[in-house]
Amino acid sequence: MRRFVTLDLETVADEALVSAVDGEPTRPYPEQLRRVLAERRARTGGRSDFLPLPYHRPVAACTLEAVEEAGVVHLVDAGSWTDRRGDEPGFLAAMWDRLSGASLVTFHGKGFDLPVLELRSLKHGVSVPAWSPGRRGGGVAEHLDVKDLLTGGGASVAAPLDLYAKLVGLPGKEDVAGEDVQSLYSAGAHDRIAAYCMTDVVQTWLLYLRWRLVEGSLTADGYEDSIASARDALPALFARRLPGEERAVLDGFLARCRAFLGGRRANGANGEALRAV
Repeated sequence: MRRFVTLDLETVADEALVSAVDGEPTRPYPEQLRRVLAERRARTGGRSDFLPLPYHRPVAACTLEAVEEAGVVHLVDAGSWTDRRGDEPGFLAAMWDRLSGASLVTFHGKGFDLPVLELRSLKHGVSVPAWSPGRRGGGVAEHLDVKDLLTGGGASVAAPLDLYAKLVGLPGKEDVAGEDVQSLYSAGAHDRIAAYCMTDVVQTWLLYLRWRLVEGSLTADGYEDSIASARDALPALFARRLPGEERAVLDGFLARCRAFLGGRRANGANGEALRAV
């Protein structure tokens, strides 16, 4: 049996690090952050204010867990964490434990999510020996970064998750995007951030399943049954595992995924064509 964990993080700037870099601890934090961001823009010639990875502090993380048996992949669990629900060292230890032995599915996780988890473990002194230098990735069975899969490991120019999702008929990004997380966090909208995070996790997982169909490791029937598992399991998993505010947002999101999740029966002739591939 093959086990999968799909992961996404949402982050804000580490307040302590921003203050240390700014060098003026009595300056109000919003002004410290503005100065650090301005310096970043200056260093990139105005091209970006995306901060280097050591600045990124996780404030929300979402996962989907699945198992593959007999050519079908079944969703079996969902998880959601915010820094309002638990401390960061405990989150890190629990996340490394969950990832152990799993096939990890991410979108750009090799370039962002995993390095952030490693750096935060470095900050807090959380022991993850399987991920020590020279053995990076040893904690998981494999890392399936959908961004790499869709670009041939960087052979073609990558697009954002939003564009790939919309290409296949998923909603993509809607009223929240990554650049909104800092302001939402400042406004105390922790559950809204987590709900947004989960929409990225779901769409990453569904894109991964579509890629498995295209590259041939899932048959047309196996793909349809795996999509049906997601369609049937997600509402129940969200109802059982997520707080009410997250569920309210995600109910609407799942409704907007209905055309993609409908499968052969809902897609009529297109589904029959898929069966014949």
